[in-house]
Amino acid sequence: MPVQTSTSVDSIDRLSIPPSLAFLAPVVVGDLIRVGRTNDGGYVIPQSSVEMADFLISFGISDDWSFEEQFKKINPQIRIHAYDHTISRTVFELSLLRGILKLPLGKTSLKNLSHRWELLASYNRFFLREARHFPERIGNCADHGKAVTPAIAFQRLSSNRIFLKVDIEGDEYQIIKDLILLADRVVGMVVEFHQTTRHRTLFLKSIRSLQLVYDIVHFHANNFAPVAPDGFPEALELTFIRKSDFDCSKKRLHFPLPQLDSPNNPCKPDYQITFAS
Repeated sequence: MPVQTSTSVDSIDRLSIPPSLAFLAPVVVGDLIRVGRTNDGGYVIPQSSVEMADFLISFGISDDWSFEEQFKKINPQIRIHAYDHTISRTVFELSLLRGILKLPLGKTSLKNLSHRWELLASYNRFFLREARHFPERIGNCADHGKAVTPAIAFQRLSSNRIFLKVDIEGDEYQIIKDLILLADRVVGMVVEFHQTTRHRTLFLKSIRSLQLVYDIVHFHANNFAPVAPDGFPEALELTFIRKSDFDCSKKRLHFPLPQLDSPNNPCKPDYQITFAS
């Protein structure tokens, strides 16, 4: 489905989404806030969803848990489970050790060594006190034998007021059915979709399926990723709320939102998105 956009270099950051994709336009909610750091790692979500939730599950954290930390500050009673098979306390300890060994050889800097130390200290402060980290991969067990499905993750807690963050580098398409089946326990979620050109048919089908039980309330294009030949963003951060919790009809047609959105890559301008009305 073509996206109408200028081919000039000066206007490549201005993208117009055509009427055929109007169903991607978010509905308007009035209490959006940014949770997490500026640039990559922060997301725009409804404050009411943060306050309504009593459990936060994060699928994918890498070395940035600013979203989880700020979520906890806004809602101090929240309990948190985070999943990421690529990190652990041991991983950060070994990274620090390698930095210490490299420093006398001039292969790293004091600034880099300080960053490794702070990352380990931050992990220990947060995941040994405020949250629980499961070093497990989230996905479909049929595709990844050792993966944990969302259903299994949800079995580890007894809550029907869960906020969900999903950033699992392409594996999100494997768990769409789970997100639909578990919707009655989810008050809201933010999902980062990757490789929307390669998975265009699957991406659009996934959104249509999710919209049976969720409304999109925010749309942000990740400017670390390029745009496809037809001008559609390759990576999208979409925020959803459960339909039964809100009554929304008016659509928001222009992004990014001032004072809320921030370019993932601070060295480049954000993509300017307009939905054709």
